Amino acid sequence: MKKLLVLALVAMIGATAFSKTIDEVFNAFPKADNMQDMVIDENMINMAMSMGADQSGALKDITSMRILTIENPSSEQLATAKSIMQEGVDDFDVMVDASDEGESALILTQGNDKLINKMLIIAVEDDDVAIVLMEGNINPDYANKYVNFGK
Repeated sequence: MKKLLVLALVAMIGATAFSKTIDEVFNAFPKADNMQDMVIDENMINMAMSMGADQSGALKDITSMRILTIENPSSEQLATAKSIMQEGVDDFDVMVDASDEGESALILTQGNDKLINKMLIIAVEDDDVAIVLMEGNINPDYANKYVNFGK
């Protein structure tokens, strides 16, 4: 029994040793000309909503967003993004993991079945990489709005 517990502990440590923290995700990409990294705080979100940018109410539960986009990523940038998708992110649960014809999307959440505190979306295509972190008090029933926002 002790051997089984030790083996389970080693497996858990091994599985988490490869996952990254949220800061490591964003810092995994060195600054480059084809990259944009922006933070949108609550004041900017409220201003956008007051100007009518939020027709569907999709932003009302978001307190901040961080968006990293890479246009025409290098092979190294693509490999880094795909590696992050495979390794996972500490303390985040998988909501959606999908791939279709060279496009991959991973949506991770942090919270519980009543409230999502953070949602991380990683989308990878051959010509574009996007990583979006949304923080706030997101109702899981409305999480689909954020996934489809802007479509």
